[in-house]
Amino acid sequence: MSTRSHAELRETVVRSLRQFIAGSILYNQQIADTLGLRLIDVQCINVLDLLGPSTPGELARSTGLTTGGVTVMLDRLEKGGYLKREPNPRDRRSVLVRLKPAKLKKIQAFYAEIDRRMEGLLDETPERELRSVASLFSKMNEFRMEHPPGGAPSTRK
Repeated sequence: MSTRSHAELRETVVRSLRQFIAGSILYNQQIADTLGLRLIDVQCINVLDLLGPSTPGELARSTGLTTGGVTVMLDRLEKGGYLKREPNPRDRRSVLVRLKPAKLKKIQAFYAEIDRRMEGLLDETPERELRSVASLFSKMNEFRMEHPPGGAPSTRK
């Protein structure tokens, strides 16, 4: 592939990714507004759904929030009935944060149609392309975790 074609394709991918991210953020903001939550609250619920029960410290590392910011957010979500804190069986000095399944289902309902359509799109995509996309997203996620906002390199590995 010529250097020019590669540069144009790279620019197309970057623009498409930016458009996808912006659309996702705006859609998630609408969901948060509908539920009376903040956008960060909805994303914390998403992170907890991906990670499973987690400590507040794990959530701080995964979200890039301060531990104090995580505590305030967890207080809001617990008050709203979205999660519960329970003793951590591995460390009696800490707690695990666990989503409440009924509330998670309520949030997941907003994504049902998008998930269905995305599943159809992915089912139609050749395995070779899916492997390429999965590899690219894996590398992008690693890069993002190593370079948090504010420019300070992460100490996470």
